[in-house]
Amino acid sequence: MASARIVYLHALTPVHSGTGQTVAVIDLPVAREKITGWPIIPGSSLKGVLRDTPDLSGQGDAWIAEAFGEEDQAGALCFGDQHLLCFPVRSFYGTFAYTTCPLALRRFVRDLQALGLTPPIDTLPAPENELTALLPANNQIARNGKVYFEDLELTPKTDSAIGKAADALAKSIFDDPGERDDFVQRFAILSDTAFGYLCEIGTEVVARVRLGDDSKTVEQGGLWYEEAVPAETIFWGPVTVADHRRTKAARYLEPLTSTVVQIGGNATVGRGLCRVRFAQ
Repeated sequence: MASARIVYLHALTPVHSGTGQTVAVIDLPVAREKITGWPIIPGSSLKGVLRDTPDLSGQGDAWIAEAFGEEDQAGALCFGDQHLLCFPVRSFYGTFAYTTCPLALRRFVRDLQALGLTPPIDTLPAPENELTALLPANNQIARNGKVYFEDLELTPKTDSAIGKAADALAKSIFDDPGERDDFVQRFAILSDTAFGYLCEIGTEVVARVRLGDDSKTVEQGGLWYEEAVPAETIFWGPVTVADHRRTKAARYLEPLTSTVVQIGGNATVGRGLCRVRFAQ
C-alpha cells in the first residue's frame, strides 16, 4: 500500500490563512509562497483542524495520539503545505473560471510522482503567449472569440487534451457529478504571468471595524483591512506516513475521509469553511 495520499482543499467560503501584520496597505494579508507569490496554506493549519474533527475522534484517543503526535512523541501523519492548484476569477461569461497555469500543473505532477503517487493528469500544453487561454471545447467562459477575466481580455484556444485533463482533475477533486461538470466547463489554463497577476489582484480585501461597547463608534485603531482567498479556490498538498510508522501505513491513512473543516481566522463570521478530500 502507498504511504501517501493527495489532500485537496476546496474553499466553500473565503479563507484567511494569514501571516500576521504588515507595513503594506493590507493590514492582515494571506500567507503567500515566497518564490511565486501565490496564496498558500501551511500544513500545520490543516493538521490541527483535522485532529479535532468528529470524523476522526471516533478512532479513539490512542489512534489520535499515534497519528497526530503528542508533546513528547512525533505523529505518524506528516501534512505538507497546501499549494494553489486552481484560482477562481470573475469571468464576463460563465460568472467565474477555475484558472491555473503550466507551472502550477507541472509542480503538481512532479511532486506527486516524487511521492510515488500517480497524478490524475499528464504534462499539458502551455498557452502560446500571455494573452491566450487554453479551454475545453465544452466551456461556458468564451464567447465571440474572447475571454474576459477581471480586467484581462484573452483569446481562447480549445484543445481536446485540455478537456480530458479537466475531466480527470474534476474526478480527483470532486465527488458530486454536478460539481465535476461545473469545473470542466469553467476550467482554463493561463500563462504563468497572467495567472500570477490574477492571484495578486483577485483576492478579497475587506475593511473590518471594532466598535466601542458604549459609544458604538469606531475605536482608535479599530479599522483594518483584511485579505482572504475567494471561495472556490482549490489547493492540494500531500499527507505521508513517517518512516518509523511506514510499515503500518494503512492504519493511519485508511481512516482519513472527506470532511468539512474550518481553516484560518474569523470562524465566527463564516470564513475558512473548506471541504477536504483525500485521494490516491
